[in-house]
Amino acid sequence: MNFSNKNLLFFFPESPFSKRAGNVLRTYTNLKQLRSLGLNIDLVGVEDYYNSFGDTAQGIDPEIINEVFVLKIKPPKKKLTFEYWKYKFLKKFEKENSNQYLTQYLKDNFTAILDKKKYDYLFINYEFWTDLIRDQDLKGAKTIVDTHDWITLNEFYSNKDLDLGKRFGEEIKNLSFYDKVVTISQDEYFIFKSFLGDKVINIPPSFPENFEDTHTEKKYDLIFVGSDNPFNVLSINWFVEKVLPLLPKEIKICIIGRICKHVPDHESIEKIFFADDLKTYYHASKIAICPMLKGTGIKIKVVEAMSYGIPVVGTEKAVDGFSDKKNNGCRVSDDEKEFADIIKDLLNNSSDHEKQKQEAIHFFRDNFSEKKSVELWEKTLNI
Repeated sequence: MNFSNKNLLFFFPESPFSKRAGNVLRTYTNLKQLRSLGLNIDLVGVEDYYNSFGDTAQGIDPEIINEVFVLKIKPPKKKLTFEYWKYKFLKKFEKENSNQYLTQYLKDNFTAILDKKKYDYLFINYEFWTDLIRDQDLKGAKTIVDTHDWITLNEFYSNKDLDLGKRFGEEIKNLSFYDKVVTISQDEYFIFKSFLGDKVINIPPSFPENFEDTHTEKKYDLIFVGSDNPFNVLSINWFVEKVLPLLPKEIKICIIGRICKHVPDHESIEKIFFADDLKTYYHASKIAICPMLKGTGIKIKVVEAMSYGIPVVGTEKAVDGFSDKKNNGCRVSDDEKEFADIIKDLLNNSSDHEKQKQEAIHFFRDNFSEKKSVELWEKTLNI
């Protein structure tokens, strides 16, 4: 089906074109694939998010996005204006919301966008932004939410005092508002489908195949790519403190991304704060590591490594959301000695490395191909 005469309004608070973290990279890929179906896409973001990450609307690809709206969460601070005092007064009566950025001012600006154009689809990323569209006149637009994660469990990791029943009830209530609920992992798919039925569809992350690396010299033994979110910080600290001392002194490790700010200097580690193209580094590496100790959902970094045909060594969290926890190109352990032993085996035993590599390639092709992903988006839009 061709969607070339259809308009989609896509809300994601930060810039999907920065590709700085797994969730952002997935969102960029989704936009690219939705555009490939012929949709006209307008993008909505939140100024506070853009500013905090140093993003601008200038970096957004006009080949994918028609129009960009970066919304403020409060009016300019001019105390004499009617608008300033109106929202100052309304703030006192706003219902309590765990999302501090979802203000009445932001909602009113979102309404103004909806008033200007007829949209066939409204796409919201993360259920905690649902109030953006809950009381709006949607003019018949179909609604889609990308969950990204099981948010209740994710919040519980950061706040052990969280009222789980209340928060999960809120999450399900928000998700039930939509015509389609998109998950990225089998685990969340089964949970949400139990409550919400057939409106839930699982669309795993996808990447192009990049397996052709036969002649590339392997400069690095290990590679880790990550943003500086708390889960990544915890993970890389565990690896450096517990696993690295058990590995050979001559091992070479490449660490890429904002996570480098939290990695101590070490003779075995090369830190690359930003890489425009990861392809060179993945092809120059023998093994990818994913030592995650917390966090929910599929780890985008694991799928990305598989797209280059690289075996992955991780903790049990590394295979969260996979349909097969065993035959997937990953070897896992939460024990630091076993983690180090797996790495040493794969580096010293070429047949084990090749077996693991082929397993990663086959699992990737069966589960994370771009072709399959586009077909699932087409199915999602045929609401």
